[in-house]
Amino acid sequence: MSESSDADAEKAAPDSRPSLWRRLRARRSTRWAIDIAIVVIVIALISVFQSRHLLDGDDPLPPFELEALDGSTLALDELDTRRTVLYFWATWCGACDLQSGAISALHERAGDDLTVISVVLQYESPQAVQDHIDQEGIDYPVYLGTNSVAEAFQIQSFPTVYIIDDDLQIRHGLVGYTTRFGMQARLWF
Repeated sequence: MSESSDADAEKAAPDSRPSLWRRLRARRSTRWAIDIAIVVIVIALISVFQSRHLLDGDDPLPPFELEALDGSTLALDELDTRRTVLYFWATWCGACDLQSGAISALHERAGDDLTVISVVLQYESPQAVQDHIDQEGIDYPVYLGTNSVAEAFQIQSFPTVYIIDDDLQIRHGLVGYTTRFGMQARLWF
């Protein structure tokens, strides 16, 4: 009988000491910190994967002329030199509607320190775009894009946002919904 109890004690001894992972997760604050760090790392990896096909940082802005709904035009290579958010979207895109709110808030808060250029790439007609603008309460300039604009900026999904610096160089490319805080952080770095 004593042999079996000694064997049981030996088997229990290694299991009685918790693993490093269990010791780290024993405290609630450490557990939360680890979980948050894992979520942030996963989100960062997804963001890098999604934006892998976009123009690289420090690439010059492709020279294109965009047409507004009122017929006026904007030459991208002739922008005044200040930070710019170049936002590509489609009228059918639900995530774009969510992104529109973050773009509006960023546009309102930054004022004259930031240029926001919105380019709709997939739409039925200019009137459908105007109806969408009215329905969503979009308060920043909207230009009509073409397939050649989508190809030049390597747009494959919506929403896509480029952050342009004062020297008209692309600093960041983002795919998918990005919070106002996320865009603002990229504007400053």
